[in-house]
Amino acid sequence: MVTRSQKIRVIVLISIVSVIFLYVMFLLVGKKILSKEDTYYIKLEKQSVSGLNIGADVKYYGINIGKVIEIAINNDNISEIIVTISIKEDTPIKSTSVANLPYQSIATGLKQIEITGGENKDPNLDPGSYIKAGADMFESITGKAEIISEKIEILLNNLIQATSTENRNIFINMIAQIEEDSRKLDTLLTFSNQYLNDNKKNIKSLIKNSDKMIREFTMTARSLNKLIKNTNELMASGDINESIKNIKEITDKLNTKEFAELLRSTEKLVTSSQETVEHLDKTFLLGRSNLLKSIELFKEALENINEFAILLKDNPDILIKGKESE
Repeated sequence: MVTRSQKIRVIVLISIVSVIFLYVMFLLVGKKILSKEDTYYIKLEKQSVSGLNIGADVKYYGINIGKVIEIAINNDNISEIIVTISIKEDTPIKSTSVANLPYQSIATGLKQIEITGGENKDPNLDPGSYIKAGADMFESITGKAEIISEKIEILLNNLIQATSTENRNIFINMIAQIEEDSRKLDTLLTFSNQYLNDNKKNIKSLIKNSDKMIREFTMTARSLNKLIKNTNELMASGDINESIKNIKEITDKLNTKEFAELLRSTEKLVTSSQETVEHLDKTFLLGRSNLLKSIELFKEALENINEFAILLKDNPDILIKGKESE
């Protein structure tokens, strides 16, 4: 027989399970029912929607904002496909926004809707409007492939032209010239190294002398700078102006009659001095012969004195007895 406490436990368990079930149903269905969403359309002209399924994500710069709810062919134009998307209410979709179909994963081939573009100043797109479709990825890849193929063709043409016989000969000659220049450069470097080793002392001496010359030149420059400074100070002091003034006064005096008279007196003095020298010269010429005779007589007297001294030395008695007559 079921007791009252067992009935209570069963009722509590059923209540808990019911609450959990209702909560899960609310999360799965109720939230979607209560939430409001805006519907937009994307018109794709001659673009493949392979890989795009109902329920695929709609993203705005990577943020999930909605789902794809329908994919259908436009009855008025069978080359167009209308994709209906549901986006969260109050999501700002600008009139300049663009809808693209990138791959979620290249491995699976599944696609999604990616909305990009738009500025703050652009007006918002009203719900129920068409979002502009972006360029087809296949066409974009095809265009890039064509550009790449053109560049490859240009590269191949340039390569063929560069490998022509004429260019090969030019290239071979250029390599030979570079090799010859390298040998000459190596010879020059070897000679330079040998020269430096042989003249190491001379080079050191030259550097030392150059350093000494630079120091002397520096000292000379300093002295010249000091001289210029002193000259500037002298010019600034006014002494040079005073000297110039004195020279001017002397020059003015030299231009006077007194200076002319002085010149005439000097000229007379020079003339008189010249005449006096001429008289002295004549007097010297006249007295030179007498002087020569006097010198001869003096020389003869010296010889007699010398002879007398010799006789006196040999015979001192000569002073008493006198010289015997022969």
